[in-house]
Amino acid sequence: MKKKINDTLLELICGILASGVLIEVIDLIVTGIYPQFAGLRVRFATGFWSGIVVAIALAAHMYRSIDRALDMQPKDAEGYMRRAYLLRTMIILLAAAAVHYLKFGYVMAYFVGVLCLKFGAFLQPLVHKLRERLRR
Repeated sequence: MKKKINDTLLELICGILASGVLIEVIDLIVTGIYPQFAGLRVRFATGFWSGIVVAIALAAHMYRSIDRALDMQPKDAEGYMRRAYLLRTMIILLAAAAVHYLKFGYVMAYFVGVLCLKFGAFLQPLVHKLRERLRR
């Protein structure tokens, strides 16, 4: 069973990266059509890909938290999962503050990158089917 959960995490990360590449391609097309946005490309990309990195870290932390909580008593697991959720929320906000204050990239692009965690969750079944077809 442990291997299946690892496969699911890998498929989720692949979905996050696939949605990230798709959004980056859309960004390249838009900046190609509207050259006035071409100067914004680097700051968008740095903010966006920092969000992708945070999304992958959040996915790994969720996997680890769920795996640990399954070995606990229900009451202990509930408290542990709440603390893990708060930790992930703080990581999202602290990384957004770092992107903003260090002028590393655009904060909204960072949040779009973090939202790729959700896009990756929607794409996971598709990635799973594709992966199963490639295994045959």
